[in-house]
Amino acid sequence: MVLVGMGLWYYGGTSGNSVFVNLGMGSIILGLVLAVLPSGVDRGSLFITCEPFCSFLRNIEDELGLNGKAVIVPPNENLPRGGLFLTKSPEFSISLGRFREGEVFVVGTDRESGVLVSPPPGWNIVEYVIDNVGDLRATGLGYASSAVSSAISALGIGSAEVFEKEGELEVFVKPVCTNPHADPVLMAVLLGVAIGIEELLLIDSVDAEGDHFRARVKRMGGVEEWL
Repeated sequence: MVLVGMGLWYYGGTSGNSVFVNLGMGSIILGLVLAVLPSGVDRGSLFITCEPFCSFLRNIEDELGLNGKAVIVPPNENLPRGGLFLTKSPEFSISLGRFREGEVFVVGTDRESGVLVSPPPGWNIVEYVIDNVGDLRATGLGYASSAVSSAISALGIGSAEVFEKEGELEVFVKPVCTNPHADPVLMAVLLGVAIGIEELLLIDSVDAEGDHFRARVKRMGGVEEWL
């Protein structure tokens, strides 16, 4: 798998074909993940079981009237494992300096309030990738998304693809949870990308298409911009 990936990567680079470059990169990472994947690994330990967490999170969103959008926060000094921030208002304001791991409710004006989930669903998948493939920080969109999606495929817990078009990301995943904010596959991919590009991500929308989610995601800039 790794040798095939190197061949595709080399051919794509010499011919200027980005499709083969991306295929090669994905094959190399998938080969590395498979190589380090221990036999008999407890796949269930690598992600949060959807129920009852899925229903619990949906109830929290409904009861608190969280009508805003969700934000993925990459790991930083206050949130060493990153976070998922569910905003109360569509017109929200974030001050990362107020965020702390273990503090669920962020209280302030409607613009400032919301629910913080840290670590977010799917963190264990990202942590597994980092432990076995290496640090994802500043590796870029293509590498980070390929690393996480390859691990997800290798573990047999779903599938994922990430595309960037005109500054907006489109993420297609085969989820294991009906609530996208609780789905470890979608959240792991987005957190991996956030780490790779070192930016916060705004989940603009998530639509169900057959047995897949299609998420439209926007970059929000680096952590320092939101402190």
